[in-house]
Amino acid sequence: MTADPYPGYAWLREHDPVCPVDDPHAPGRMWLVTRYDDVRACLADRRLGSGAPVNPDPHPPGLSRLDDPRHAGLRRLVAPAFTPAAVSRLRDRTARTCARAVDSFAGRGRADLVAEYTREIPVAVVHDLLGVPEAERAPAADVLDMWYRAKFQQPRDEAKLAEMLGYVRKLVAYKRSHPGDDLPTRLIESGALTGDELEVMVMTLIGAGHITTIQFLGTTVLRLLDHPVRRAALLGGDIDWSQAINELLRLDPPDHVAEYRYAGEDLTIGDARVAEGDTVLLSLAAANRDPNRFPDPDALDLTRDARPHLAFGHGAHTCLGSHLVKLETEIAITTLFGRLPDLTLDIPSSEVDWGYAPTFRGPRALPVTFTPLSR
Repeated sequence: MTADPYPGYAWLREHDPVCPVDDPHAPGRMWLVTRYDDVRACLADRRLGSGAPVNPDPHPPGLSRLDDPRHAGLRRLVAPAFTPAAVSRLRDRTARTCARAVDSFAGRGRADLVAEYTREIPVAVVHDLLGVPEAERAPAADVLDMWYRAKFQQPRDEAKLAEMLGYVRKLVAYKRSHPGDDLPTRLIESGALTGDELEVMVMTLIGAGHITTIQFLGTTVLRLLDHPVRRAALLGGDIDWSQAINELLRLDPPDHVAEYRYAGEDLTIGDARVAEGDTVLLSLAAANRDPNRFPDPDALDLTRDARPHLAFGHGAHTCLGSHLVKLETEIAITTLFGRLPDLTLDIPSSEVDWGYAPTFRGPRALPVTFTPLSR
């Protein structure tokens, strides 16, 4: 992922909004869609399915790769864990996680906020959601490495996939013998999933719950470091947190492209004729900066009503974790800047290394300095 893909998105929106893309692994032709109205319509179009026509993976697909009615049934099982009321019960634990992370480096006067903060928090929060005690958790760096290599590395790292599956199987086995008021226990007791499906569901929740949040937290920290006046207004209570986070998500969504969609029949998107079996890529990032939907789309305006941005998708596959992402972001940002108000980025913003995984965008590192806190 380039440091700034947005000029390219702007060119595509203007000149080739439904663009053919070369991909030798796609079952048919592949199309990239970049205009807001087209992307939003496609996200809700039931003719575009999420299940690949051919699944070469021997493991069952995750929730995002299923279509209704199976998708709707499984979504109903997990949805209660992500309601605003359920997520709010994680507030105190999330605050303690953020405070411990800051404590780990606050006395040094310097840190890499990705490695030591924005990467640690989402993994801990997801494990809290899954009801996994700290003694049973792998370190955040190990979980991230296993997930990344198992899902994104080409050719896929089969050893890391096996390691990730082994880790998930251990967590599932633990929850079978230690049931609690948590999501895995609810899934186990429902009897609605086979053993393999349960493991894939837990692995999907671990991955989805931390990869995108790592990207978004890192990008948000960088944006607020670059805009101290807006940061002060936000932290001072002059700007609504929900509104600000929606704008930050609109401007820099962690998922640049939605999960692949597959045409179940011939259809038209924009001026393009998409054939049955073709693959459709929906660019959430390009759509969120469409000037026909959001005036001055490249500007950060924390007072803007950025709804309905598409960072969480739209339609049947709208992200279940939206409330959790917002909770983590609010607590992580207030804790970090509240404890270390003079944080300064060690390098120019233009030199930040962006990347992590295909279709995701976030800083790889954020080296900062600050006044050390005494113990």
